[in-house]
Amino acid sequence: MKFLFDIVNYIFLLFFLALSFNQPKFCSNASWNPNATTFANSSTIGSEPWDIFITTNNTIYAVNQENNSIVVWSGGSTVPTGYLPVSWANLYSIFVTTTGDIYISTDNSIAEVSKWRLYFSVGFPTMQTCQVCLDLFVDISNNLYCSMGYLNQVVTKSLNSFSDALTIVAGTGSPGSASNMLNTPYGIFVDTNFDLYVADCGNNRIQLFQSGQLNATTVAGNGSLITTITLNCPTGIILDADKYLYIVDQGNSRIVGSGPNDFQCLVGCSGPGVESDQLYVPQSLSFDSYGNIFVVDKDNSRIQQFLLMTQLCSKFNRNISVSFYFI
Repeated sequence: MKFLFDIVNYIFLLFFLALSFNQPKFCSNASWNPNATTFANSSTIGSEPWDIFITTNNTIYAVNQENNSIVVWSGGSTVPTGYLPVSWANLYSIFVTTTGDIYISTDNSIAEVSKWRLYFSVGFPTMQTCQVCLDLFVDISNNLYCSMGYLNQVVTKSLNSFSDALTIVAGTGSPGSASNMLNTPYGIFVDTNFDLYVADCGNNRIQLFQSGQLNATTVAGNGSLITTITLNCPTGIILDADKYLYIVDQGNSRIVGSGPNDFQCLVGCSGPGVESDQLYVPQSLSFDSYGNIFVVDKDNSRIQQFLLMTQLCSKFNRNISVSFYFI
């Protein structure tokens, strides 16, 4: 009986501690085709789109702020396969869990995060905040994080609790550049060690708040203790399987990343513009399971897909369909 219980518990952990997003593992000389294909334009995602989320089965969710909806593409499809109309206005960020829960931040009469399900027309308020969440994240313990850029803080609450209490995990509420302060934070990422990475736009840097710490280390940009790369209002941050950083460098209209060969520009490296090798005020990015980069090119009102050039790698390890973390 105990053996059976252990098996059930093991399966439970596998299901609930799985990552819902892709963290590919790349070879040391990985690079991407500098010329993108336009995956979606303004006719699909409206003017000035904000966020994108790609699950491990390559279902793509994108925020259409213009008509207050979420556009969905099933794995491998280039044609939208579903739309989720959201009754609240002014949509911003989105995060999708392994169970299919869709968390959306809105800024209507009150700023809040609501939980939705695809093909259901009703959402449920989950978190009320003082200001809109410019980015959302759900960690492996089912804690929901909100980057309140205009209050210069990141807050969290447990989705396993009925309490509405919020916990401040980064920032003091006032803009500043000290190690415990933020200035208009945007993108956030929480790894499996519960370390929090923040795209600190107003300070032109990426901050790492180790689990339980309110003082951060600058890991990229202005104030870094090691030479990294110059950033101008970063708005998005993702880590790959080896914990290398991929950053939306919005003010420079490009995507930059770290790796074995230090930091470098990855795509959008020819300056702002409308051509296939250019971006103009990008907002967020996401990987599919093949390692391709999808960028929300906000001021061009499009989503650009940059294909991984796998032929340059002696061996390319594709990210498996689901990544697990064991405790």
